[in-house]
Amino acid sequence: MLIALTILLLLFMLLIGGERGGKSFFTLIENIVMLVICIYFISYGINPVIMTILCSILFIFITIIQQNGTSMKTYASVVSVLIMICILSIVVGILSYHSNIAGYNELDLYEEINMCLDVNIHINLRDLVFTVIIFGSLGAVMDTAISISTSVSEFYHNNKELAFHDLVRSGKSVGQDILGTTVNTVFFAGIGETMMQTILFIKYGYTFETLINSKAFLQEFSLITISNLGCLLIIPIVTIITSFMLTSDCDFMIKIRTHIQKANATQNNQ
Repeated sequence: MLIALTILLLLFMLLIGGERGGKSFFTLIENIVMLVICIYFISYGINPVIMTILCSILFIFITIIQQNGTSMKTYASVVSVLIMICILSIVVGILSYHSNIAGYNELDLYEEINMCLDVNIHINLRDLVFTVIIFGSLGAVMDTAISISTSVSEFYHNNKELAFHDLVRSGKSVGQDILGTTVNTVFFAGIGETMMQTILFIKYGYTFETLINSKAFLQEFSLITISNLGCLLIIPIVTIITSFMLTSDCDFMIKIRTHIQKANATQNNQ
């Protein structure tokens, strides 16, 4: 069944997206392989924080650069997402240190499978929380970054007389339009994952006070909140960086734009 669903996904991606759809599918496969490798390394004792940072960088380059090619918008998106990962890392570090968010929650502790498992896994669960939240936020942050960066780039290419502040204003306007749908997408994704828990809480008469003080609720609420925070903060970051990279007259930015133009010209000739 799993193979059939995978083939069906590939067919629809090729049918609707054409060559880009096929490239997106194989990018997805690469990300899955990278995630599996990351999990294995963590299970064998490699520090989860180190693996998360390294794999996040690889995920960003695979998803943005490999899938969308080399351009100012992709470079701006990569830089913006890397900055956002640094900010979220600080937030998650503070949260995991000051809250009892790591480890099994109340529902996990009573699952039958736990009776057959050894709890001495020799992994710092606070570090593992860092991995879960960063990976859970990364997809939405990258999606928002490339959407804003693409919009700002299109504004500039259609009217190269636009100044830095004009592009920032345009990017802010686009960000305001997509922010609501992005936040709701993350919210409903989180709610969908916790639907069974929510039904159990209601079925067994949990009070609202018990619910908001439960570890299970705190874990999911933290993931949803930090993902939305990332999607919110990435909008001004990627807008400013993209606008700067497109309009700046500094030698470094000029060299980058020239390099991209030559690389794209060579690729088109081939």
